[in-house]
Amino acid sequence: MSEVVTEEIVKEIGDSWYTLKVDGTKDPTGCENISIVLHYVGENNRVCERLLSMATSKECDALSLTNLVLSELTNVGLSTEKILSQCYDGANVMSGKHGGMQKVVQDKLNREVPYVHCFNHQLHLVVVHAMSSEGALDDFFNVCNSLYKFPRKPTVAAQHTGEKLKRLLEQRW
Repeated sequence: MSEVVTEEIVKEIGDSWYTLKVDGTKDPTGCENISIVLHYVGENNRVCERLLSMATSKECDALSLTNLVLSELTNVGLSTEKILSQCYDGANVMSGKHGGMQKVVQDKLNREVPYVHCFNHQLHLVVVHAMSSEGALDDFFNVCNSLYKFPRKPTVAAQHTGEKLKRLLEQRW
């Protein structure tokens, strides 16, 4: 089914220019799960945003991530020459001007591809900052994070076999 959806997205994009949006998160095995989202103008000048694919990588450096993303694009039949801009979080591996993915993409494509910091990530940073400035909320989330981390201490983990708590609002950017 995912192949059919991907084919439809590629057909819809056609020869249009698009913005590349990439984000990732580690899974419990330590692999990086990468989402590749494309933002473009579709039929009737409608702005579209589509999840093209999810990829997995053991490597988290800028070159490996760039190679993975560019190969995903070419494997589905999209031209990397049509990348108009790139949008990532503020992590140095993504946004770094000298060695981040934004720079590696420009080097590989041999042209300027403007980078824009993802507004969703910026909004999240604002919310986290606002919440942490309120003492009671900051204490609450610190307790939640302590509860999450406590069973991972080696002495506790050796004796604990119960259910795991989910991580709460901890972000890498």
